[in-house]
Amino acid sequence: MQLTMYINVLLTIAGLVQVVTASKPQLVKISGPDEVVAGVSALYECSAICSRTCYYTWNVKDKSFPGSKFTLTENGVDKFISLACTVTDEDHKHFVSEIRSVTVINPVSVKPSTNQSVLNQQPKVGRSFRLTCDGASPLVTKTWLKDGAPLTLDSRMRLSTDNMTLSFSILEDSDSGRYQVKVLNGSVVVISKAYWVYLGFVIISITGPNRAEVGMRNEYTCDAQCGMDCTVQWALHAGFPSGRFIAEGPKILWTPSDIGQTQVFTCIVLNAGAGNIGQVSKIVTVVEAQPRPMPSNAVLAKPSIAVVSSATLLILVSACV
Repeated sequence: MQLTMYINVLLTIAGLVQVVTASKPQLVKISGPDEVVAGVSALYECSAICSRTCYYTWNVKDKSFPGSKFTLTENGVDKFISLACTVTDEDHKHFVSEIRSVTVINPVSVKPSTNQSVLNQQPKVGRSFRLTCDGASPLVTKTWLKDGAPLTLDSRMRLSTDNMTLSFSILEDSDSGRYQVKVLNGSVVVISKAYWVYLGFVIISITGPNRAEVGMRNEYTCDAQCGMDCTVQWALHAGFPSGRFIAEGPKILWTPSDIGQTQVFTCIVLNAGAGNIGQVSKIVTVVEAQPRPMPSNAVLAKPSIAVVSSATLLILVSACV
């Protein structure tokens, strides 16, 4: 009897040891700030509970780093960074991962210089123009970039003695592009937020009636011709239209229901890098439906109206053109 009990105790202990050995890491946690400043180091630590020894691996931007602690120093190119910590047990049979999304705040940017005439605040061909590096110390090393490569100056361009300001005596079409500043402070690198100089052409038009008859379907189309890739968005600044409203890419189909309503359709033209490069609006007034001649065998019927009730005040619909 005692021998049987002794064997049962041994089996129980062996079973518990086996369970403990095979368990997954528990309570995996990443400690550290949710926001970091470009050029400023931030420390992150990964912790977990393992049956014996925990092994930690960080995965950041497709690169792996061993250890429970990781120091992040961002250059400001990315707005968000994903930190992944993977914990494995001593036998490397089980693993658990934890992911933290970190917001990167970039204090350095390129902007139009405020020290120029109002007419020159926006870049235009044939005018002078100045860009300023904002947020960087005058004492650090600065290199101007255009479209990601070091900027090559010509006779129309000049840099200030501290490299803070880039001046154009006259702008040409070839000056279109993405301008940034690479700031080097010791071994720390920060790439500024970009400013797009867009000197290409944009032709925008909205087709469709200025007076929409109640109960009748009206079609509006936004057409944009750009000197670079662009998309269009519809903005409804006067509120959501009453009646039946359908947005299909660059087209709007609208069957209004309220006489006297005024609706503003705004077509915004965007470029992925340059942002808003142009927009045009059309003001539409809803009027009473005009009588139309009917065939002799036609059946008189009122036009059907599908009323849409919505609290949405702004709708954006994107489409490539």
